[in-house]
Amino acid sequence: MKKFLLIFLITIFLSFNLVHLGFAVNIFKEGIYKAADFNFSTENTYSVQNVSPKDSVYILLFDENQLQLQSIRLGPQSGKYNLLPLKPDYRIAIVGNGDVFID
Repeated sequence: MKKFLLIFLITIFLSFNLVHLGFAVNIFKEGIYKAADFNFSTENTYSVQNVSPKDSVYILLFDENQLQLQSIRLGPQSGKYNLLPLKPDYRIAIVGNGDVFID
């Protein structure tokens, strides 16, 4: 009975850790990212959200000619804002200490 309980507790612990790792894939910190790195589909629309409890963040979207297409300022724990349709050559710049969730 003790072995079963121990195996059950280890399984529960590992499953919670795996679920937690799965959600962290779409959270990004400050930096410049190429849209092709995200494996985004050009047919889908995506939204951004600041999930940081206290830090703001600024999102900039540039096209292949480095022309700014969109800019969004996200306050702490902001709502979701839609991005323009992304092409593989587009770049996304994230400025600030917040954590950006792209969905």
